[in-house]
Formats: sequence, structure tokens, C-alpha cells
Amino acid sequence: MAVGKRLRSRDEHLMLIIPMSGVTNLGGDVRCSTECSIGLVLWALLGSPIEQMVASTLSLPRNSGFSRKPVFSVGVMADEGVQRKIPVERNINWVADDPRTTPSKFEFEENFPEDLFTDIEIPGHADWEVRIPGANQRICTTFKNGGFPMYQIAFEHMGLRLPFTDLEMAIFNHLEICPSQLHPNSLAFIRAFEIVAAYLELAPTVPLFFHVFGIQRSRPRGNVTDKCGWVSLKQHKKFFDIFEESLRGFKDKWFVVRPITSAGWKTILVRGPKLDDEGRVKHRDDGEPIEVDCERFPFCWSKRHYAREAKSFTFKKGDLSKEELADLKVLEKFVEELPPSLWEDREGNPVCDEEGYQLSSKKYINTKALLKCATRVEVEDLLREMKNTQVTLRKLAAEKKKRALGASSSTPNISEQTSPSPSIEVTGERRVEEVVGDGRPPKSARVAGGGSGPHRLIPGTSAEEFVIPPAMGHDCVVDGRTRMKISDADQSILASMGPESIRNVVAESSVAVFKLLEVATFLNGRECKYLQERDEARAHAKGFGERLSAVEKDLSSETKALKESQTKVTQLEKDLLDAREEERRLKDKVGELEEKLSSMTLASTADEEEKNVDPTGAYSNFTRADLISKIYEVSDLQLDVASSSFKNALAQLRILNPGVELVTEGLDEMKEVRDGRIASPPLDEEV
Repeated sequence: MAVGKRLRSRDEHLMLIIPMSGVTNLGGDVRCSTECSIGLVLWALLGSPIEQMVASTLSLPRNSGFSRKPVFSVGVMADEGVQRKIPVERNINWVADDPRTTPSKFEFEENFPEDLFTDIEIPGHADWEVRIPGANQRICTTFKNGGFPMYQIAFEHMGLRLPFTDLEMAIFNHLEICPSQLHPNSLAFIRAFEIVAAYLELAPTVPLFFHVFGIQRSRPRGNVTDKCGWVSLKQHKKFFDIFEESLRGFKDKWFVVRPITSAGWKTILVRGPKLDDEGRVKHRDDGEPIEVDCERFPFCWSKRHYAREAKSFTFKKGDLSKEELADLKVLEKFVEELPPSLWEDREGNPVCDEEGYQLSSKKYINTKALLKCATRVEVEDLLREMKNTQVTLRKLAAEKKKRALGASSSTPNISEQTSPSPSIEVTGERRVEEVVGDGRPPKSARVAGGGSGPHRLIPGTSAEEFVIPPAMGHDCVVDGRTRMKISDADQSILASMGPESIRNVVAESSVAVFKLLEVATFLNGRECKYLQERDEARAHAKGFGERLSAVEKDLSSETKALKESQTKVTQLEKDLLDAREEERRLKDKVGELEEKLSSMTLASTADEEEKNVDPTGAYSNFTRADLISKIYEVSDLQLDVASSSFKNALAQLRILNPGVELVTEGLDEMKEVRDGRIASPPLDEEV
């Protein structure tokens, strides 16, 4: 299955019945006498895993009920796009002490242990069983016949159910870890991501998931290089609240789960090629690859995960497809539009700041509340409520109304009790999702001082501090349906006043209003000037900031170029030194060779032929040039000898034939007798 390739539906696969003879032949197993759909079995040493042919399935997160986009096949497989057999590791010395030394608290007995949670699969199915591990077995032990260990908290509190979804198995396969090797908080993140993806109609792919989440590994204190603990997920940009900040009490509550029907086996196995010891695919005689059953994810703890860097498992934004980028944008928008969380104490009273405003903080997807939902309707209601800003606005409006009523009330409050505000404990719980539907306003924050409401009004005493109702933050304070009321005390005072007194109060109040308008107008003119200067300063600061960013960017690029140049100069200097060293070495070698050459004596060795030709050795010391010169000299001398001999013979003939006039015309040493005549030799013979 290649990344991004859509899984075929169950009907599109060839479904074969798995032979279960080896599966049900559990020699040494002791069944619980209690009738139940999940067998409680003492884990024994069983044979090797059974090879069965299975088919992949297309599935949505359980209990979601959404008719959403199909889940895509996202498992990271081999280069050929097929699943390979996952090797089993017998040695567990590399595992940290906590998981390696903690046995399961569940012991085999006639009946179920009271705190054993056996609801591990989708309702209406009976394809899996729970097995109690042996006393010497640990969570990192290798179990046989398709069994793998699971922490109970994953099923009991995080809603995980078997069989795993395609995304869950693809995540385990991508990380190359067993499900229990992933910290339970991270399993909660996976479940929450699946539920939100189904609600928002997103395709939950591995690249999208590992763009949102990164990898964090736990290392025990001390021997950190050799021991490895649980693997956790962390968020680069926060979308989900963590299930529990400090998760405790889960380490010894674990058991083994194993499929007991063909349907169960088909969800965790897939056909893949058989490999030899060197990792090559083995073929039959007809050339077709031999297929065996391969796990869709590791069934036991594996060290292969730690051989890779943590960042190698994640995907950058540039690695995502267009569809995944669009889905990421939808998820980001959903979280950004969540209203802020209002702070409350354990009694439900709002926690306010010094000015009387209720404290709030950024809201993220409530993972714990999300996993408590048992049905699709509950999930939709919760996510819809998270995003509903009207809930928050109603609470703020109710709080404002409470303050307004307290400000207009002048009922004496004899109680002089001190405020319990210092004892309020902020738990950090964001309870905006627990809004009561009857529209009742939340309880007011209790403040110091006497009087009713947050305005601290006491009859006959001037208020040390008076909080004006926050009208600027609320567009709709009053409307045509709002009933304006006067407190009973003020109403009795007004009823006791005569017409003239009322006119005087109106006149004084009108003058006060006019004075207030004048002062506001004066201050407005002066403040507007300050605000204009402030805006200009902000604009200047913004422009300066942009220029500063550009300068920093240029500086960064120039610094990078400078570093590259310095590196290049350093390399060139090194090359120059190497060249000079090589030149010096060659010069030394040339000097040595010249010295050796000068000290060498050329001893002429004549062979046997030379000795036969020159027995006296007269020419043994001659060089080749000397010999060639000697040859030319002998040739010239031969011509002179021939001419002298011819003239000598002619002179002798004349002496021997006195009185005879010899005809010598045309006769010389170069002529020859041919056919009874004196003739000159041909030119080619002359040459």
C-alpha cells in the first residue's frame, strides 16, 4: 500500500477462510469457567504464528457514525508498495527498567479480576479475547500466535476498540512500534484526531497526522544511550489538549489481546512476499513471488524505531499534497475560531482580574471530553458547543447584567465579612462546555468589601472603587425589549421628593451632563492628538520593523555567503599549501635523481657479436653518433680509394704497353662493362 493510495473495500478483496486448527489448538491453555465472549486465558508458550491470507478493509473511526471522506491507505510499506514481514526481537535488554520490570497486576483466577476491563472491541463482535500474561512476562515480551500487549487504560478511558482503524495501524507501522510502546496520552491524541477528522470531513492520512504531531522519546536516567522507554507524540502547533498532564497508575494494568476468529485475523494480517536472510524476495519455480502472512504493524516492542532520528518520521508542510494542505487549513481554522475558555473555581464562580473581568485563555480541542463521547450525536454536540461563541457571549452578558443590577442596588449590607477571594483555587479546568441550558447567569465573583455586587456600594459611604459596566465590549447592552428598573431604595427617595426638588435634581444632573460633555470634548481633542502621534509612531515602528527584517535577512544571506567564502578560502589555502609541499617534494626527488645520475658510470658491455667484429675493442667506447660519423667517413674514403685504384691501374697499363696509345675517353672508376661495351650504370644503381 503506497502513501495516498485508496484502500479497496472489503467486498473488492478476495476473502479466504483462514484455517483455525492451529489457532484453536492451544495446548496448555486454561479457559475461564465464566461464560463470556472474551476468553480469559493464561498465556502459555505457543507455537509459531500461523500464516493466514487476509484482506485490508476500509473503515472510519469507531463510534463516529459520520458519512465522511474515505480513509486513505497511509501505511509506509516497502519500495515495491507491499507489506513486508516484520522481524521479531527476542532480546529486551535495551528496554528501560519501568516497562521491562513491571509485571501485570492481573493474575489468573477462576473468575474475572474485579478491575479487569474486557470491553475491548466494537459492540456486536466477538473476534478477540483477553489473555492474562504469565508471572515472568512483561509488556515488552514477545507473545505468539498474533497476541500483542495493551494497556487497559487505552480501552477503559480512551475509547480504543479492536480492530484498529486503518489510520491507527498505519501510524504504528510508520513508527515501527508496538501499540503499547506508544504512551497512552499519544493513543488519546490519535483517537481525538480521528474523531475531529471525521467531524470536519478530513482525510486522516499519515502525512497530515505527522505534520500536526512530532515524536518525543523518553529516556531513563543514567544509562541513556542503551535504554529506551515509551514513545510520545508532541504538537508543533497546539490543536489538542493533552488527555492528562501526569498519567499515573497505568503501567501495571496490562494484558494480552489476540484474535480468535478469521474476521479478527484478517484485520491485522496482509499477504506479502517472503524474504531470504539477505532481504531478497523468494520466488517459486514459475517465477512468481512466494507470499506469506505479514503483520500490518509490529506485534512486539521493537528497537528499530530508535535507529532513526525523530524528525525522520514527521512531514513538513511542503511534503503534504494539495488535499492534505486544504484539510490542514480547515483544522487550523476550526481551532482558531474556538472561543476563549472562561476561568472558574471549583464552586463554579468566575475567576476575575483586578478590574472585574473574568479571566480567559486560548481554547483547544478538549481531548478528554471528546473521548468520553460514546455516540456520534454526543461528539457532534460537543464539537459544536466548543465552536459556539454564543455560549461564551451569553455567559459574559449574564455576568454584565449581574454587575449592572449590583450597581443600581443600594440595599444595605450589614455583613462586614472579608472576601474569600484569596482562597479561590484556580484549577485550570475549562468548563465552558458545561453550560447549563436553562439560561441562568453564572455566579458572581466574590470581591472584597461590603455591599452587594461587584461595585462595593455602601449607603452613606463613598465608593473607593466603582466598576463601570463593560459596555464597550458588548454591542447589545439594552434593546427595545429591555425593562429598565430602579432600586426600591431610590424609588422610595424619588417618591418622597416634590416637583420642585425633582426639577432641581434634573437641572443639576443636566448641568453635570453638559459639564461632562465639555470635559469629554476637551479631553477627546487632546487625546486624539496623542492617539494620532501614537498611530504615527506605530506606523513608523512598523516600517522600521519591516526595514529591520529586510536588513536582518540581507545580513543573514551575506553572513551565509561570507561563511561560504571563508570556507572556500580556507580550502584554497589548504590546496596551495598542499601544492607547495608537492612542489618541494618533487624538487627534492629531482635532485636525488640528478645526484644518482651523476654518480652512475655507464659501463659499456659489448656482446659476443661486437667482440667478434671488434676483437680489439677499438670501437667499444664509441657512441651511436660516433659510429654513424665513422660510417660516413669510411664511405667517403671508399670512394677515394676506388678512384685512386682506377688511376693506378691505368698508369700501370700505360707502362706495360709503351708506344700504345690507350683510349681513356669516357673511362672512369664509375663505369662498367656491359654486353662488351663500356657503359654507365643506371641511375637507381648509382644511388
